[in-house]
Amino acid sequence: MGDFNFDSNEIEALLQKYGSGSSGYEKSEKTEPENIKVESTTIKGSESESVKPRSSEPDSIKLRNREPERTKLSKSEPKRTEPGKSEPERTELGKSEPEGLKLRNPKSEERITEKKDPVRKRPEYSKVQNRKPENNKRNEAIKKQRKRRITNIITDVLLVIFILCFLGCGVYLGIYFLRISKAETRFEDLKSMIDTDSHSVAPEGVEGSGESKTESYLTYTEIDGVSVQTKFAELYKKNHDFVGWLTIPDTKIDYPVMFTPDDEEYYIHRDFDKEESVSGTLFISKYSDWFSPSDNVLIYGHNMKAGTMFADITSYESEEFYNTHKTIFFDTLEDNAKYEVIAAFRTEITNDENSFMYYKFFNAQSEKEFDEYINKSKELTPYTIAETASFGDKLITLSTCAYHADEGRFVVVAKKVY
Repeated sequence: MGDFNFDSNEIEALLQKYGSGSSGYEKSEKTEPENIKVESTTIKGSESESVKPRSSEPDSIKLRNREPERTKLSKSEPKRTEPGKSEPERTELGKSEPEGLKLRNPKSEERITEKKDPVRKRPEYSKVQNRKPENNKRNEAIKKQRKRRITNIITDVLLVIFILCFLGCGVYLGIYFLRISKAETRFEDLKSMIDTDSHSVAPEGVEGSGESKTESYLTYTEIDGVSVQTKFAELYKKNHDFVGWLTIPDTKIDYPVMFTPDDEEYYIHRDFDKEESVSGTLFISKYSDWFSPSDNVLIYGHNMKAGTMFADITSYESEEFYNTHKTIFFDTLEDNAKYEVIAAFRTEITNDENSFMYYKFFNAQSEKEFDEYINKSKELTPYTIAETASFGDKLITLSTCAYHADEGRFVVVAKKVY
């Protein structure tokens, strides 16, 4: 395309033809692109101001030059949004922020900044060194606090266990002694049933000694085909397992004695009325024969911690006790008898054939066998007892538990005086 050159005469002619205030000029001024600048010329002798001539460029140049104007308008005019959608936020530069930046957490941005500039955030070495003792002190304090807390918990648990054990032991002992007291009360009731008006020995002042003193004054009552001493009639009527009454003066041993050959230990945890009892009742070994009687009558009884039943016979381990308690009385359905202690010792039940099996001696087959039993009993006695027994004498052996061994026993042997 060629260049267009205008002189002042042509411009003046055009102004006279269209006029300086024509609308066509205004339109051309408005639509003229901003980036095209045309030097204005002053018309001599005219009062009108200098104006910009309308561009006569081809359409292709106009379109090319208008593109920046559209861009400018798009920047200045607000963008319309569809209904129901919010206008995107604008940044300081007037541009909308991408969704990825919009969801970014400020704290994460701080971390990114710290990573980008680690030198700026890094503490001084001296400050780090000063923090180490403080951290160590804090850690030690935390450890001590934890140890103290664990110690307190353990102490509290142990205290609770101790209190529970104490209460449990208290309850157990309370029930234990209550049952023993109940059993002792029942034995006292049974003792009151003995008819003391029926003479079993000669009254005081009557001469006589030994068996002659008892045989002349015994009275009997027939009960279910059995001849029973009158004084024991009520007890025998109440329980036919009753065979006699054992007494050691000045001790708690003052109890009935039972005999059940078909079930030797029936009364080990039963009272006279066949009710359950921790104390049980004294009973005779099934191998003994109290009717004839056998050479040795073995009587068993519990060693109660409350000091009842056969607990007192363990006191015969002391010679002093023996000197004041030499006599034992055992009155049966048939007669009354007095015994004198000749041995008292500790032993135990074992499977060793060489051990002293006192619990198997009932009838001596020979004098030698009898003497062996007596000699062994005296040998085990911790002190010397002058009184002894010879072949043909009748014996009673009292046996109870002793706690010097797992199967420990304490045994007292006495011979019949009359």
